Order: sequence, then C-alpha cells, then structure tokens
Amino acid sequence: MIDLKRFAGTLTLIGALLGCTALAPASDTDKPGVALGGVSSMVATVESVDLDTREVVLRDEDGEAIRFIAGDEVRNLAQVEVGDRVVVEHSVGLLLMASPATGEEPMRADVLDVWRAELGEKPGVRIEHTAAAVGTVTAVDADARTVTIRGVERTVVLEVSEEIDLDTISVGDDVNALFQESIAISVEPAPAGE
Repeated sequence: MIDLKRFAGTLTLIGALLGCTALAPASDTDKPGVALGGVSSMVATVESVDLDTREVVLRDEDGEAIRFIAGDEVRNLAQVEVGDRVVVEHSVGLLLMASPATGEEPMRADVLDVWRAELGEKPGVRIEHTAAAVGTVTAVDADARTVTIRGVERTVVLEVSEEIDLDTISVGDDVNALFQESIAISVEPAPAGE
C-alpha cells in the first residue's frame, strides 16, 4: 500500500499549481519532475423547475437549453428558483516525479471524496478523486524521446519534452505520480435586479 502521508505535501502542491505548468527537479537527486493542471468553469441560468417530475431546464452561456431530471440524490430541489445560476467548476492536476530506484513493486491508491449540500441549502455537490501511484521505468528511448513506465494496472509509453534531460532518467528509477480531479456544482441565487 502507498503511504498517503508521503503524498500529503504533494496534494497541497497540486492545488497551488493548478492552471500552470512547471518543470523542476523532483528532489535533491536532480531527477526531473513535472506538474500540469487546469481549471474550467461554466455558468447556466435556471429557466424552469418542475418539482413533481423533477425536470430542470437550464440555459447555458451560449443560449443552449439543457434539460435533465434531478434524481432523488439531489437534495433541496425546492430551493432552486427560476433565474438562479448553476455554476460548474472542473479542475485537474497531475504531478510526476522521478526518483532513484527503491526496488519496490509498483503500487496505487485511490481516494474518492464526495460532499453535498446540507438539508435546507441550495443544491450543490463536490466530487474529488485523488490517485497516487508509483511505477518503475522499464525503458528509456533517447532517439524517440520516450520513457516506458510499468505501473500496477498497465505499462505506458510517455513522450518526454525536450526540456527534460533524459540522461537523468534510468531504467529501474521510480516514478511517483499524483493525479487529482474535482468537479463542483453549486446553485447561486439570481443576481439582484434580474
């Protein structure tokens, strides 16, 4: 099993790096690391809510109508009013760090956290998935600029940027990966005056 405490600092780093790309040594061993991330969002306006059928009609920023049935797991549908704004935010981050070989077998751990609105509040949910994994470098192809990494579930061949010095990566090195993705959906009151 992965010691998730080992990745606790990395979780904080992912949050700080969302929206940017950075290359830096992974540690004082001069092994490379890379962080990638991004955030996107959209807003739609509530056009109608039928509490009997639980059908909701939204209008997105491009004017397209979105119809759906809000399942029973959607708390507090009665709190939603015409004109309210539905805000969806999606974020994703990935951190890869090479380190000297430890001889340990590849491993992976996943954590899924779900939060939803309290009773009486406007509906809302946040889902966050975090995966921490350690893989092993099984091949380095300097001509093709690829590195092959064997993980628990699969072996992947990754293209490597020109900014990474492949001479610092060796067969047998560990590759620590942390992936985090979240989606948050919230309902906000209509702006005053609308």
